[in-house]
Amino acid sequence: MEPIEIKGIDILTEEEKRLANKLLNEYYPKIQRQIKNIISLKVHIKEYKKEGRRKKYSINIKIINSTDVFEANADDWDFARTMHKILKKIENEIENRLHSSEQHPKGKNF
Repeated sequence: MEPIEIKGIDILTEEEKRLANKLLNEYYPKIQRQIKNIISLKVHIKEYKKEGRRKKYSINIKIINSTDVFEANADDWDFARTMHKILKKIENEIENRLHSSEQHPKGKNF
């Protein structure tokens, strides 16, 4: 099974597909270092509010590992900016959830 599943990539131009693959391959090792055992990483790309030649992109990302599910979403008129937003958001989500659980372990009263 592919570690990254992209739904809706067929609506993108060739340039946008290359950019999506480049950014996902760039961020994936960083995410993999934070989450050791990724079961699946799903990206869902949608476009809406087409105005002339402009399209608004909405991207959802969901990462599942053996113990947690991490989700984030972002939307913007610029595809590259939307991809960067979503990948930064998911990194921050992972960082916040994992660090908060390390700082306040369950069952310990201080």
